[in-house]
Amino acid sequence: MDKLIKVASIAVALVSMLATGCNKATEVSGPVAKTQIIPAPGVYGTFSIRPETRAIDLETTEPGGANYYYNGFTGEPDLDKLPVGTTVWLTYRKGVPVSAHAAAIDAMTKEELEAVDPEWFTWGEPDLQAYVVQNSAGFNALYPIQSNNSIVDGTDVLVVTEPINFTNPLYLDHGYYQFRMVTPAYPIHAENLSMQVSNGMYLYSNDERYEQTRSKIIRVRETEAAVMNIVLNPIIAQMARVSVEIKPGENVNTLEMMSPGVEVSGMQDPELDGLGKLAFKWSSMDIKDTLQMKRGHKYSRTYMTEFETDNKGVIRGDIGVLPTNAMSTVSYIVINMAVNGIPTQYVLTLSRLKFFHGHTYDLKLQVDADGHINVMSWANQAWSGEVTLN
Repeated sequence: MDKLIKVASIAVALVSMLATGCNKATEVSGPVAKTQIIPAPGVYGTFSIRPETRAIDLETTEPGGANYYYNGFTGEPDLDKLPVGTTVWLTYRKGVPVSAHAAAIDAMTKEELEAVDPEWFTWGEPDLQAYVVQNSAGFNALYPIQSNNSIVDGTDVLVVTEPINFTNPLYLDHGYYQFRMVTPAYPIHAENLSMQVSNGMYLYSNDERYEQTRSKIIRVRETEAAVMNIVLNPIIAQMARVSVEIKPGENVNTLEMMSPGVEVSGMQDPELDGLGKLAFKWSSMDIKDTLQMKRGHKYSRTYMTEFETDNKGVIRGDIGVLPTNAMSTVSYIVINMAVNGIPTQYVLTLSRLKFFHGHTYDLKLQVDADGHINVMSWANQAWSGEVTLN
């Protein structure tokens, strides 16, 4: 069992959005442009159906290219919608071109501006706004919602108001702005907009490592209608996914997950910040602040506790994990379930694996019963050999 699972798909999120609201709108006098809701966020795949890894930056992932097999991506993913009810944090900051580049920037087309080096600007402090995806006239669109300060685990954070309350549209003076986003809208530190993440979570954000997913610079102009549509770059999954599919085999009438569910261990151990979670600086434009792949740790574990069972008795569940290099360590999957009503525990060992962000690692298993012995075997042909467990 020393060969890794064939990666099934990647997850990237595209936000074709934008921005429709801000509770700071009343602070702006005489707005000359405002953003407007348009058919909104989408996702590239979301760990769904692609049978192989795909690339983000096609031009530089060719053999010999700078990003060949970069982070495991080898092609561009499919486009889907960001689901209704998804919450989003958006940051935006205004920039002033530095004098040496001001003339060149003013002459740029929209496409040229999107590719310009952010170092050509002097940037102000970022502002923050929360959104939720809603269905409007048959389209998924972003609606601005309120957020407030709160205390979570003894820390001052910003949280989305529950129940969700909608707020006013976002008004911006004309000029140059850079936009960045993350979803879901988990609580974030008010001081530096960092977000605590850990194994067991899913997270998507803009990513400066790829041309298609980096933060976007847009020129806001005056218009007769004082309305301007903005389309942002895609966002991409920062976590990997481990999924489990278990189907009943010979002499198995019922399969039920027990309360401990599935334990996943041997992943990257989050850097402790006093709360046992990693502080992800998602609003940063610096590549070094991206969630990095690190070696697995045998004491790091998370639990998969939510499952779906279809009409054939097949059980499916999944969970997000931090990017992990387990080539020289071992990851374990412990499955706690009742087979024909009998509590049973299976331990699966995974070795020589790299868990890339935006990829899914799918375990397809079958449980058979022979007398008083329950056997779980690999049903996924991407694995070599067969494993028998008592």
